[in-house]
Amino acid sequence: MSEQWPSGSEHFASYFARLGCALGPPQESDEETSLGLTRGQFVMPGAAVNASWSALNSELFHLNVFAYAGELNSSPDNVNAGYDAIRAGIADAFGPSPDERTDQRGNRSAVWFIQGTVIELYAHITEAPVVQIGVSHEGRTAKYHQLIARSPEHLKH
Repeated sequence: MSEQWPSGSEHFASYFARLGCALGPPQESDEETSLGLTRGQFVMPGAAVNASWSALNSELFHLNVFAYAGELNSSPDNVNAGYDAIRAGIADAFGPSPDERTDQRGNRSAVWFIQGTVIELYAHITEAPVVQIGVSHEGRTAKYHQLIARSPEHLKH
């Protein structure tokens, strides 16, 4: 991916602006802040109902987007159509997913590994139908997982 993950919270707003998004304020809790973890929301006009970001020690490491293919209470058909459209766009840019699955209940997933970034795509069909996209920096996410493995139980979610 040509866009580098920003280091330093002062660079977050310009990063999100280049992506066509508006950055919301950090939502810090005492426990998470003491560990260097910061989270917040961002807005993707017309594309998402819920979009969030996570940073560790002011290094952005994860973006998570819940995008509904239709109404807020989207149908499985709308979710599958949205999933297919997003999957096709990612595949056009980066090639086919090396790991794509559909479970017995119709939930679908695909993942791509691109230059230290992981893109995960999900079609949640059985519970609150929604398309979910997660984008993570591999190295920074590994540091986060090491941190929570050593953290109090309440931070593990």
